[in-house]
Amino acid sequence: ANPTPEPTNNKELLQGTWQLTFTDTKHLFRSSPFFMAARAVCETKEQLEQFEWFCTMHRQALAVSQIGEVRQVISDTRLVSEFEVEAGAVPFLSDFTPFAYSGGMPVTIGGAIVSSADLTTINATAYELYMDSVQIKGSNLPGLRQVLDNGLQLESRALGDFLESNLDQYSNPRPIVRTTYLSEQFRISRDVDDHIFIYVKTSDSTTPKDYSEIESDLGIGKLVEGFNNAVTRFGL
Repeated sequence: ANPTPEPTNNKELLQGTWQLTFTDTKHLFRSSPFFMAARAVCETKEQLEQFEWFCTMHRQALAVSQIGEVRQVISDTRLVSEFEVEAGAVPFLSDFTPFAYSGGMPVTIGGAIVSSADLTTINATAYELYMDSVQIKGSNLPGLRQVLDNGLQLESRALGDFLESNLDQYSNPRPIVRTTYLSEQFRISRDVDDHIFIYVKTSDSTTPKDYSEIESDLGIGKLVEGFNNAVTRFGL
């Protein structure tokens, strides 16, 4: 039984930083406001099939990467999704040489896909999301990091507002998310397709992660430090 009968009205429990620990969909990124908004646009069976195809292609694109932490940071009026991922920076040598080497690690390209949306409570168990923007934060790729830190982002809401103003059949999507279980430690949410997303509360903080201290060095600094600590024991 749900220990909190009106979960979305209990701001003290709902607000904070939540880490995704389980979902019944193979597409973890569907927990982000961006993909929820993309799903909300679909009105026909054909559009839904196209969306599922896109999700499958996106998942295949992530197949050679390692997914890190997937979080939601919820405040009174805002939901921020942080999807951390890293991929090998060295090519798959087996494509070019007779060596059977998996490629990539330990030199890696890393970063976080951060999508933000306004959050509005619509009843005791559900809230509505109004997609705002998507950014890549904490990229460790030299050159690209500087461009991203200078404000490059996908202005999803602005694009949606433009389409809404110029296309009669288009309306900016506002996906509904239901919270079916909420306690001091756990939250269970469901999207429009009734997919389950189980979160564990890691803190009461409503401030998104600060990625500014991550070095844009392809992870080489961390690799050298780890090697130093584990093997050489020399102080850097």
